[in-house]
Amino acid sequence: MTRFKTIARYSSYLLGSRLLSRLLFTAFFIYAASRLGPELFGALSFALVTVELLSSIGDLGITRYAARELVRHWDRKEVLAGEVLFLQALTSIVISLGGVIIIAAYQPQSPKLQLLLLAMVAVLLSALVNTAEAIFVATQKFFFSALFTFIGRLVYVSIGFIALYLGASVVVVMYGFVAGVTVEAVLRFTVVIRRVTTFSFRFTGAQIARILVAIKPFALTAAANIIFLRANVVILEMFEGDAAVGVFNIAFTIFIPFVWLPMILQRTVFPGLTKIYAEDPGKARIHTWQWYRLMALAGIPIAIGVSLLAGPVLSLFPEGYEDSIPTLIILMSSIPFMLFSSVGFNTLQVIDREGSAAHASGAAAAAGIVFGLVLISLLDVIGAALAFLAAAVVLAVYFYHLVYKHFLRKSVLPLIVKPVIAGAVMLVIGLLVWNISTWLAAVAGLVVYVIAVFVMRAVELKEIKMLLQSQ
Repeated sequence: MTRFKTIARYSSYLLGSRLLSRLLFTAFFIYAASRLGPELFGALSFALVTVELLSSIGDLGITRYAARELVRHWDRKEVLAGEVLFLQALTSIVISLGGVIIIAAYQPQSPKLQLLLLAMVAVLLSALVNTAEAIFVATQKFFFSALFTFIGRLVYVSIGFIALYLGASVVVVMYGFVAGVTVEAVLRFTVVIRRVTTFSFRFTGAQIARILVAIKPFALTAAANIIFLRANVVILEMFEGDAAVGVFNIAFTIFIPFVWLPMILQRTVFPGLTKIYAEDPGKARIHTWQWYRLMALAGIPIAIGVSLLAGPVLSLFPEGYEDSIPTLIILMSSIPFMLFSSVGFNTLQVIDREGSAAHASGAAAAAGIVFGLVLISLLDVIGAALAFLAAAVVLAVYFYHLVYKHFLRKSVLPLIVKPVIAGAVMLVIGLLVWNISTWLAAVAGLVVYVIAVFVMRAVELKEIKMLLQSQ
């Protein structure tokens, strides 16, 4: 089996799990939004974002670092696994206790208080999930990762549907979320212990200290990435309240699967590219160039196609969420930049330039906060989307500069010209057909894009074949 087929299989596991989960979430969110209204739905969304923020920050980049080290030093897997579990447990405890202190000082009213306290329980459980994920990535057991993630989401959504149907409070829905995380953590750890490795805690304080120094850039990157993704929600909550968060989260829920595409590629391609770079840096440069080309070709039609369908898709949601339509269109405009950033991020960590990646991620996070404070105060929900787009541009440009400087030394900008032209043609055709049928506009635009790409020879089939076979 070629490496590309392996990558495609692993990616299909992760993407399939994410897409199935998102279908469940979308159906659940439509129902929850109609049953709870923007304010309560926004409070639930904010609690879930809190879990996402704190569990990612508490991870400290350990998951990514551990996956790389396990690939390189599999002979020490028991001790490495023990070190990872110890650090994950320690940081999750510190983060969750810090969260409880902040909640106590802030003193939110019920049911928001209960929602946030349950969120801290989920943050504690994230230590087990993150530890198992690092081991799954290193051993390329992506099927288990995908399966158990989906089962956890299924438990949560099932409890949520039943709770809302029976008229239970939003707090019961959050209990369902904690139950889902618990099930996922138990399943993951059962497989790790029985099929992969045991955990040895025969390590010294000096070894832990060395790991903490080594993961510093990974930690900064992880924290910066989650701030980049979700800081606008926190700022929106501060300025506009729960209802605005609910409106924004509807658009973000539809948008986020398209962000997963590059994230999934990062995880599945990372072990293979690490080995290729160690064996032949020149070959790794060719792969990087080709991945940039594919991301440029894929990002533009995805952004335009989904934007054309924003209206009919979001019309499924109840009254009060009208601003979600322009919000989704703006968010989708960031997809080409996000795809480019995924290549840059992966490349920098493969070539041991994780410190540079941390600087770029930090700059994007800072840009997101600054743009968010300004634009959200002026434009509310739409300002949150514009702030995210601006930060995505900063991230993509910074990553590209670093990859060019430290590794590629060959401009990829010529790759963008022909896809941009093809995208402009797609947009024109889509808008012309849009008055007839929005769905037909998306399909016709995509067909025209593909034709334009091959007419202009923006990519050659033999180049794609070479990339797929070598991967």
